Amino acid sequence: MSFANLQLEKFEVKPNTTQFLEPGEEYLKSFEESRVVIIPAGLEQTTSYMQGTANGPSAILEASTQVELYDEELRDEPVELGIYTLEGLDFSGRSQEESLGLIESAFKTCMDAGKFTVTLGGEHSVTIPIIADLKERYPDLVVLSFDAHGDLRITYHGELSHACVMRRIADMGVPVYVIGVRSMSREEAEFVASNPKVEVLFDYERAERKFDAAELLKWGKHVYVTVDLDAFDPAEMPSVGTPEPGGLHWREFFSIFKDVCDQINIVGFDIMELMPRPGQERADFYSAKLIYKMLGYMRRAGQFQP
Repeated sequence: MSFANLQLEKFEVKPNTTQFLEPGEEYLKSFEESRVVIIPAGLEQTTSYMQGTANGPSAILEASTQVELYDEELRDEPVELGIYTLEGLDFSGRSQEESLGLIESAFKTCMDAGKFTVTLGGEHSVTIPIIADLKERYPDLVVLSFDAHGDLRITYHGELSHACVMRRIADMGVPVYVIGVRSMSREEAEFVASNPKVEVLFDYERAERKFDAAELLKWGKHVYVTVDLDAFDPAEMPSVGTPEPGGLHWREFFSIFKDVCDQINIVGFDIMELMPRPGQERADFYSAKLIYKMLGYMRRAGQFQP
């Protein structure tokens, strides 16, 4: 499944003026030398409450320049992997279909070059073309989503939007597991109840029902992790477009993520829907450190072995 009339445009790799982490000469590597590539994809065409997620990628990159390269918990410098940041994708003048096609083209270019790709949104619909590409590469692909919302609507306000992303992925035949949901429509609840390849761990269940990554293995051995930042408690992550009371905490998230790293092959991840706000720069830094820590846990688990 591709976009832009099923004809993907040729994507040209160009460096961003702000590289993730500001690694300095010691760790600054070319696209060819890097194991990890960052795609800034600030698409924002269907946000339904507060706007500003188009600025999320640039805010994360700017904040990342203040992240310490040494991880005191992991006793490692994951930046040694080589992390290359692409120029931000330009969606100006493009339709939604063309924009999603551009994302898929950029992602495909990175995957074809053997890179582990981290995508920065933008609204959550950015994830759809990524999964369209990955499901062709990994027939046993599973999507693990962290989100305050199910995102399982057929349409929202009459359009394909961020509120429909997991429904579109499920309709591709890709199993979906969503953690942290605390807002859902009746339509979505009925879809979950009727679909054996869609599972939700609601926020209210988390104290009694512990997540085990082995649950994903019933569907496949390759997982894509997508993180909508509203999955986190808004006391920790205030800068999102659709905040909900409750939610995950930093250490709780990494307890789950570590379990996934140790049991399943992660084939990519994204961070979606940061909505930068003046006076809340801590959320930008939180997002940047989240990415670096995720890469660190993956490296410790041997996910980047040659």
